[in-house]
Amino acid sequence: DIVRDRIAVVGHSEGGLVALLAGSRMRGQVRALGLVAAPGQTGREITLMQQKHALDRLNEPEALKQEKIALQLKIMDAVTTGNGWEAVPPELRRQVDTIWFRSWLAFDPAQVVRRTNQPILILQGSLDTQVPPDQADRLAVLSDARGVKSPNATRRIVVPGLNHLLVPAKTGEADEYQSLQDKIISTAITDALVAWLKDVLP
Repeated sequence: DIVRDRIAVVGHSEGGLVALLAGSRMRGQVRALGLVAAPGQTGREITLMQQKHALDRLNEPEALKQEKIALQLKIMDAVTTGNGWEAVPPELRRQVDTIWFRSWLAFDPAQVVRRTNQPILILQGSLDTQVPPDQADRLAVLSDARGVKSPNATRRIVVPGLNHLLVPAKTGEADEYQSLQDKIISTAITDALVAWLKDVLP
């Protein structure tokens, strides 16, 4: 019951990277890609950005913040190279020495986007602090650089007032999630997605 020329893959956050992988490997089968709150940089860059953002919100001495960033860099280097674990506390190694984290740190959307040829929708909430709106800008630049000849090759939409969960928020910070009254995905997201699908799938 599947119409094979009307298949789109849509992914949220890390799932957006999975959508990119599917699109790059199934260019003749997947017709469109939706990247919702998806990263436009490597996992290493996103992880470091997220940690710096979290530290900026803490009332701690700058020296302590720099110490934590230095440890994060040592952890990421050890995970990706297999060397330097002696500088990482054993309890932290047990948490981070995983295939998933290694894959996440090394994944580069720029390398995968260039292997796609489908129309790409980039949807983002303006208050997202986990994957900030500048990531949508980066993805749009990467998508445009493919040179896909289509009026719908790249569509970038940033919806005001939404956080990483795609629900209305005040600050967009992760520590606000539990206190939000409305936890249903905004219709601004679903409406934009439906409109785009109608445009790109014959």
